Amino acid sequence: MANSIRALREGMNVKKALLLMLAIPWAMAIAVPARAQAGVTGPQRTAEDAEYDKRAKIQRRAFELRPRRRDEPLRYKNISDIEVREIQQMAAEYFAKTMLNISPVIQGCPCEEGPSCTAQVYVVTYANENARGLQLSQVRNSWQVGIVQQWWLKYDTLRARMPKMDYEAYESAESDLFREFPECVGELVPAAKTASSQKVEPKK
Repeated sequence: MANSIRALREGMNVKKALLLMLAIPWAMAIAVPARAQAGVTGPQRTAEDAEYDKRAKIQRRAFELRPRRRDEPLRYKNISDIEVREIQQMAAEYFAKTMLNISPVIQGCPCEEGPSCTAQVYVVTYANENARGLQLSQVRNSWQVGIVQQWWLKYDTLRARMPKMDYEAYESAESDLFREFPECVGELVPAAKTASSQKVEPKK
């Protein structure tokens, strides 16, 4: 009887030891995200953590700046006939020659467009009942496809290819593309407030 009790106790101890061994990796798995959320920096963070954080930051900014129609802050000067023709000519390089809907001219640009960018418009065309848009930036008084829009054209092309790519190839290509996202030149300004850092006052 005593031998049976001793064997039972030893079996319980073995089970406890096994449970403890299984619990340690699980606890460590929870601790890693917790450390990241707590803002732990320096040597305690791994290079992989830092790379992940960097990509997440770039991705948030890229989607914040995704080209779309915006109606403010408006440029004080209305769009001119010369500008309309220039915009139409530039859009024709990307769209079929159809009617264009040109948004109001927005004063200023995100810092990723560089200090020479002073205004932006968003043009939309409809083909086969599908809307297609393109953001143009005014750089040194010339309307052109801006740096951010160029990046998004590449990204949309990659997204269209995704169904024909294996997972690893797509992830690698997407990571490379996010590394190419233009860096901010000057003060970072939210996309909703893309007035240029040097405010232009209306002419009196």
